[in-house]
Amino acid sequence: MKAAKPIAILQDEAKNQNDMKKCDLHIHTISTVSDSTFTFSLEVLKDYVLRMGIDVIAITNHNVFNMADYIAIRGALEPIVVLPGIEVDLEGGHILVISNSDDAELYDFTGKCSMVSSINDTSTSTMSLADFRNIFTDLNKYLLIPHYDKTPSLPKPAIEAMKDYILAGEVTSVKKFIYMQKSVNERLTPVLFSDSRFKEGMTVSQYPTRQTFLDINDVTVNAIKTCLRDKSNATLTEQDGNKLFTIFSNGQRLSTGLNIMYGRRSTGKTWTLDHIAEIFGDGAKYIRQFELQNYGRPYSSEQFENEQKVRLESEVSAFLRPFKNVVDDIILLPDARTDDSEVENYLSVLIKRSNQENVNDVYSNSKLYDEIDYPVGTTSKLRSLIDAVILLIENAQYRDIIDAHLEIGSLKALLKDLIDKLRSKEAFIRNKSLTNGILHDVKNGLQIQAALPVVPDIDLYGMAIRSIKRKKFHRIVNDLKREKIIYSESMLHFKVSVHTKTFTNATEVKEGLSISASLVPSFRKYNEPLDYLRSLIDLGIDSSKLHRMFVGVKYAIINEGGHNVSGGEKSEFTFLQKIKDARTKDILLIDEPESSFDNVFLKRDINRFIKEMANEMPVVVSTHNNTIGGSIKPDYILYTNKEHDDDGTEKFVLYSGHPTDKKLRSVEGKEIDNYQITISSLEAGEDAYNERNSIYEALKD
Repeated sequence: MKAAKPIAILQDEAKNQNDMKKCDLHIHTISTVSDSTFTFSLEVLKDYVLRMGIDVIAITNHNVFNMADYIAIRGALEPIVVLPGIEVDLEGGHILVISNSDDAELYDFTGKCSMVSSINDTSTSTMSLADFRNIFTDLNKYLLIPHYDKTPSLPKPAIEAMKDYILAGEVTSVKKFIYMQKSVNERLTPVLFSDSRFKEGMTVSQYPTRQTFLDINDVTVNAIKTCLRDKSNATLTEQDGNKLFTIFSNGQRLSTGLNIMYGRRSTGKTWTLDHIAEIFGDGAKYIRQFELQNYGRPYSSEQFENEQKVRLESEVSAFLRPFKNVVDDIILLPDARTDDSEVENYLSVLIKRSNQENVNDVYSNSKLYDEIDYPVGTTSKLRSLIDAVILLIENAQYRDIIDAHLEIGSLKALLKDLIDKLRSKEAFIRNKSLTNGILHDVKNGLQIQAALPVVPDIDLYGMAIRSIKRKKFHRIVNDLKREKIIYSESMLHFKVSVHTKTFTNATEVKEGLSISASLVPSFRKYNEPLDYLRSLIDLGIDSSKLHRMFVGVKYAIINEGGHNVSGGEKSEFTFLQKIKDARTKDILLIDEPESSFDNVFLKRDINRFIKEMANEMPVVVSTHNNTIGGSIKPDYILYTNKEHDDDGTEKFVLYSGHPTDKKLRSVEGKEIDNYQITISSLEAGEDAYNERNSIYEALKD
């Protein structure tokens, strides 16, 4: 990585147009209504650009371009190339629009950006594709880079509509950069930029390391676009391509594959891992040293099962979701005794009327005397549908998946039609309700004067449906109680399964549901589903928990011999699971896994899993163990050492290099012998290594 250079040296190097250019084309310098509040510091930006050796930047504020701000920055950073740009909220996603910097285009670009600002003038504004095209007209003039594998991503239909002008997509991590580079199905070239706000008080250690090297000579929009047509022209490092990437602002690099870190105790290994984890934030999966040490102790079985419950909760919820819908429906039904009482009352009135059939008066002969109400209906399903469409429109987390199947414009049109339908239906319901109210008033007046009893309204069809639902509920519950496997997975020599189980007592029912009331009286009705449900409702149990109180769930993990796992095997399984879970992250960090496992498991299983993960993302493993450090064949070596400055101040120094390098080097240029530090870290020194070898040879003979 380029070290910080004085302006004079940069001016000389600017004349040489043969090097790759280190680019950061996503930089914020102004707080806007749709952006975070910060106080920009030109001095911090200038120091960042010089210290990090950046050749090209673009000023891309959110829905705003300020020419005076841009010209001041361009003048202060000369000869660094500063391109004018804007980050536009478009169709629910973001896109960078970058222009050339000559004065004629700059004035034209400023005017177009003013139109963007007038449309996207709130924190929730988002421009339509039609407006975007109307503003920028000739898209060939600009470098367009959408948020691609980055939130909020530009919808795929919008990218497809501008495919002739979009050559690159911005990603958030090295993992996603490498994935796009390798994928034959990905047309766009990945780019990684800082997307940073250079504010007052920002320290060097906070400088971002997300930049992309582009193989260009002249720095123009057309030159960059030509470069981006070929993925191989965009890399994470200048000389090592995509094998390495910069992790710390001092220039320290990591492999995009497997990194092994050595070092004596208290020399900075954990400090380094902590620092990397801080940089990646939620994108890091960090398995800390001794994290699995509690397993195998007396309380480990309960702790282990609780972790599996948390991990597999989504599978259990998915299985029980249909039953929850059944319970939610059945609790709205009146009790069967209520229906029976209504039928008895209805028949009683009919008999009474038949016995008085000779009684005849003007009131009872009126057409409205026995008139039934208009069925009013509800809008609940229509409202639920509207809520679902709104969720699809506003969802940001899964925007790319939604947009791949449903156009945002079609969803908005659907929402409008549904709302229009809701308003029409609500008006119709109001009219029916008003009519029913008038009908009731008339009937009440007639019935007061009439001699015949009034036949009550009764919904016999609804009663029949409710009776069928009650019988089906009984059958569904009994079927649910039969033990069955609802989920299973295999991981190396372990097999995990989730089973349903019948509750045997009230205590089991309450487990994990945070219920304080006694369920003993209710549980006596457990084998009568409807009575049991009514009893739970009478207790005031939260309706969201009711479906969980009919069937339990148990978790089983067995080893390759078909037996329940031991305490040590629980540690092994949990560790493998944690590594597997890292697939949703951007980097995997493991601190001394040998503290929890034997060498056979490390070599047979852990090494294999780690190597597989290193094919998908950067992995850093801190170790003293030769099974991990020696047998795993890493891509890159890190060595931490505690040293002293000239004034006696202690500091951690990190050396690095490839496994075949004779010397490992620090970013300051210091060197250390690779062989000596490797054999000292993994074998307790050459003498100990030779002594053990002789013992092994003697045993073999």
